[in-house]
Amino acid sequence: MQYGESSDKLSHEKWDLSFVGVAIDERGEKALEYIQDNSTESINFKYIPQEFKIMLGAKEYDKDDITNQLSGMVDKNILIDSTTLDFAEMLILIQAFKDVEVKNISVLYVEPLKYKRKSKSVDILHQRDFELSESIIGYEAIPGHALLVTNEVSQKIVFLCGFEAERIDRALEDSDISGAKCSCIFGVPAFISGWEMDSFDNNISVIKEKRITGGINFCGATNPMSVYETLEKTFKGLDDEEQMFVVPLATKPMSVGACLFLINKPKEKVAVLYDHPKDISGKAIEIANWHLFNVTLN
Repeated sequence: MQYGESSDKLSHEKWDLSFVGVAIDERGEKALEYIQDNSTESINFKYIPQEFKIMLGAKEYDKDDITNQLSGMVDKNILIDSTTLDFAEMLILIQAFKDVEVKNISVLYVEPLKYKRKSKSVDILHQRDFELSESIIGYEAIPGHALLVTNEVSQKIVFLCGFEAERIDRALEDSDISGAKCSCIFGVPAFISGWEMDSFDNNISVIKEKRITGGINFCGATNPMSVYETLEKTFKGLDDEEQMFVVPLATKPMSVGACLFLINKPKEKVAVLYDHPKDISGKAIEIANWHLFNVTLN
């Protein structure tokens, strides 16, 4: 893991191939500029959840065709830009690279210095709310990482908590999940001092109302390995017939750790629940630190 106040602090070779999304704020634009200067080729990648399709550049494929499209990249130096790609896109790409036996990848992330506050923040009851998502598709399966949420099998659900408590509430309502099955992970320390309190404050009412009693855990908000190890503790506590769901609603570095955890666990035991939000354009203001995670896939 590398990080610094500017891209100049990152040390790496030029990437052969980079996978990127669409920039919606300044940090995304700066990330894409940096990638353009440091990659031989960059490809736009997009996942269309309700159709189970992917876009590689201008071409559309079925999601299950991705391994065919990425085969032959074993010796490539590959980057994934988590700044502009969402969780589902990262998971699909990282799983595909593991499947085609790519050994090493890098993941770039650029932190925001600030987020837009909601206009109702003048109301003391909502002063910690951020303006992050403008619409949410809902909890649609990500092929390859899907299990049925059911009361017929003992299951544990782990929420990686961000600022949007309504996403946890929706998961519990839509899936009829009992709060007793659920636990939460918060990112501490946060990117910016005080943001952890925003997350605690926004989520505490849902945790109490839904009687989430499976436990509260903490891991570094910028440390993928920390969330991996925290999820691993839950996994090791599963009974033989028990299943586990990861619900990634927190920071991108935490999402990277969740992706790495998911690709390394048996698909009949561990799955993901994700609601595919559409981020608001310009949600982040200014740039904080740059992160580069170098990952060995084995």
